[in-house]
Amino acid sequence: MKKIIIVVIMFFLGLSYAKALTYGGCEYSQISRLKSIVSNINISYDYHETNGEIYFDVTINNLTDDIYLYDSGLNTYYYFSDTNNGELVIRNYSINSGTYKFYSNLSDCNGLSIGSKYYKFPVYNQYFNDPICDDIRGYGLCQKWIDNSYTYDRFKTLVLQYKSSLNKKDETKNEIEYETGFIDLLTKIYTKYYYIFLIAIIAICGLIMYVSNKRNSFKL
Repeated sequence: MKKIIIVVIMFFLGLSYAKALTYGGCEYSQISRLKSIVSNINISYDYHETNGEIYFDVTINNLTDDIYLYDSGLNTYYYFSDTNNGELVIRNYSINSGTYKFYSNLSDCNGLSIGSKYYKFPVYNQYFNDPICDDIRGYGLCQKWIDNSYTYDRFKTLVLQYKSSLNKKDETKNEIEYETGFIDLLTKIYTKYYYIFLIAIIAICGLIMYVSNKRNSFKL
């Protein structure tokens, strides 16, 4: 009887041990390898403009036949057969963001979630090419990648207000430069010809003293 009990216990221990080494049908060593594949995946993007609209093209590198992915933004699955030696190019995104979810493609644990990577594209400023921005591209509302949700009328008003503030600053700067320039000019003239001014002052003082002495002599 004791032998039977020991055999039963060993059987259940064996099942627990086997379960501990697997997850979703995959051995943990396989899962670790698949996660390593996902962590080495590189994602980059570029953009192009068509008829005034901005579209993004995404390049995903280092994909293998052991995994496949699901793009939540496009609601589309992609497999290794869709790649060019492990490089997948997905073109013409017009959405702002989404998530790439990676799954096991192994027969033992097909469909097991391995990991995910979030993507987000910058927002294109719809007024970037407006002529009103031609001379102030550095201004926030005129930059290329900015979430500009203003109506055009409000946008135009804000840009004109900004330009007006720049003009006022320029006028104030010119006044200060003019005043400073005049004082600098006088200082420069005095520094260069100070001896002439000194001689003139001495001569005037001498003349005043001479005249004063003459008058005093007449009074005596």
